[in-house]
Amino acid sequence: MAVDHKKIRHLLGEKEESTDHGLGAKSLRRALSGDVPKTLTPYEWEQWYADHGVPEGHLAPEEQQQTPPILDKTSIYATWLGRAGLLPFLGLLLALYIDTQNQSLWANALATYTLVIICFLVGAWWGTALTQRNPTTLLLSNGIALVAFFGQVLLSTAGFFLLGAFVFTATLVIERRRALIQTQPLYYARLRLQLTLVASTSLVLAAMLM
Repeated sequence: MAVDHKKIRHLLGEKEESTDHGLGAKSLRRALSGDVPKTLTPYEWEQWYADHGVPEGHLAPEEQQQTPPILDKTSIYATWLGRAGLLPFLGLLLALYIDTQNQSLWANALATYTLVIICFLVGAWWGTALTQRNPTTLLLSNGIALVAFFGQVLLSTAGFFLLGAFVFTATLVIERRRALIQTQPLYYARLRLQLTLVASTSLVLAAMLM
């Protein structure tokens, strides 16, 4: 006499086993079981990690060790050199305020330093632009340098200070909108914002003293 397994499972309240062995059914059962999938697209992996977290087996060896991040020497040097670059802005601004008899000397020094920093900032765009194959960034770099140069030649000292403050702010906006700074470390993006605020404010105050 044949045993009716389906009827026995029904009487015992057990769920009937799925007889669908297709790929779709297998994928559904795997998704419902919570097991780690084996083949997903990069976008699907991103979504899966967001919903379930990253399994330990998918972590890189350095991530599994969970060692705290350590700033390398380059980041330390970049941070302190950037901050040191603010000293002439602050020092010459203070000299303009204190030593009014030699105001033209300090003003010319500050204007020259401002021009140097502007050319330094936009000149750094060339490396990123060449890597990204972005000719527009190259044109912007040269254009801003020329505007700063002729601004120092043609404008009054106070006018050039205001132009310099505007250019510093504009270069930061351009970097963020053109994704130039996205290729840089996160600490540099924060540092760039801090340096821009201090330098621009110093130039505006210097223009007010002229």
